[in-house]
Amino acid sequence: MKVRDVILHLQPEEIIGKIDINNEEIRKIFYDSRKAEKGSLFVAIRGFKEDGHEFIREAYEKGVRVFVVEKLSYTLPEAVFIKVLSTRKALAQISSLFYHFPSRQLRLVGITGTNGKTTITYLLESIFKRAGVKTGRISTINYDTGGKIYPSSFTTPESLDLQRLLREMVDNKVKYVFMEVSSHSLVLKRVEEVEFDFAVFTNLSPEHLDFHSDMENYLSAKMILFKTMLPEKKSLINIDDDYGKRIITETSCRVLTYGIKSKADYRAKNVVINRQGSFFEVEIEGKNEAFECYLPGIHNVYNSIAAVGVAREEKIPSEIINEGLKAVKRVPGRLELVENKADLHIYVDYAHTPHSLEGTLLTLRRLTPGRLIVVFGCGGDRDPYKRPMMGKIAFKIADYTILTSDNPRSEDPEEIISQIEKGMIEEGAKKGRHYSAFVDRREAIAYGLHKMKKGDTLLIAGKGHEKIQIFKNKRIPFSDVEVVKDLLKESG
Repeated sequence: MKVRDVILHLQPEEIIGKIDINNEEIRKIFYDSRKAEKGSLFVAIRGFKEDGHEFIREAYEKGVRVFVVEKLSYTLPEAVFIKVLSTRKALAQISSLFYHFPSRQLRLVGITGTNGKTTITYLLESIFKRAGVKTGRISTINYDTGGKIYPSSFTTPESLDLQRLLREMVDNKVKYVFMEVSSHSLVLKRVEEVEFDFAVFTNLSPEHLDFHSDMENYLSAKMILFKTMLPEKKSLINIDDDYGKRIITETSCRVLTYGIKSKADYRAKNVVINRQGSFFEVEIEGKNEAFECYLPGIHNVYNSIAAVGVAREEKIPSEIINEGLKAVKRVPGRLELVENKADLHIYVDYAHTPHSLEGTLLTLRRLTPGRLIVVFGCGGDRDPYKRPMMGKIAFKIADYTILTSDNPRSEDPEEIISQIEKGMIEEGAKKGRHYSAFVDRREAIAYGLHKMKKGDTLLIAGKGHEKIQIFKNKRIPFSDVEVVKDLLKESG
């Protein structure tokens, strides 16, 4: 890629510096100066903690001669500065150009909303694989390019990394990609110049308000996906969610709906939920089609209907869809049953918001003949408002709550616990009788297992699939599922 190609694609505000833009070749793109190298282009992004403009000289000393910037603070010999209004948008544009617009060569399904995104990507992946279609997946858990699986850094990767992954999928002959689209990625322009064929909205509840400040801004972030869809594309929106109704009015492409309570294009009826899973019917082309999903809970009925809707719109037969749904026995960290010889009902779930914790607890409440015990904490440096709310929810639904640390990050885990505890105390909870607290998460899980009796259910919530625990000055290996297995082994 030549520098002139970048300039033509970006149509920048200003260009400063002397360089042969017609012949200068760009071999790589970087937004991290530590990785920059000779012959590459450096995009200076303003981050939350650091400003990439402060590292221009470091990149220059490593051989970079082409810079994309938002501000011109100085010039450097034999270098060119391409000034744009938004370097985040520019990074997405340059990345798409550099990797030859890979999203145009794929069928891309973007899924956004507070909850359900990960499960829907897994269900769709299973259905389309069952139909003999090669798939890729970009999710909170990992990135599957149809030939290699990478650990995820963000729910939706930075635009440069995303375009590279999509190009790899094209090269791997992937046809369909199922992708979680986070609100952060929409605001930060990570999915700019990604052409989605289908956009799915699941639901909206308070989350990431430390970033978005309020629900209106959060909703506006989600709406970006639907406002920018090309007219000939499709969207599938949860009509039972009040925010879904608002998103419909802002959607620029054809709208389809799904739900249970309201009239919808894909509406589940005759729903049966038990510990083995979910069973429901959907009227399709005038005929009631039966579906099964071995993931329990009403939320997984919604997730399944969304998958049914997308698959049917993409011409997958109902029998294949049902086979694909039934093939998903577990989604890592999503109401994941931890198998054990003692036949104890132990679940690990990613629920880390008031809405998701409430939904998960209510699901298990209905399926539990004995006591419902929950172990959970709240993440540090994230949405402190939700801590007492989650304490109240746990006290009202569970029989016993064990408070602990999640990922405390830079905060004092004991202070986080005390904020959760405050909500419980306001509802009349008494320590020892209704709840206890262990800062050490392993100790908390051990105590939860100790309290279990036959017929009880233990939910370990908050971290789900995560494999590490994040503290102020360190990260340690920590998997809720593996900790449970280790503790059960130790107890014989």
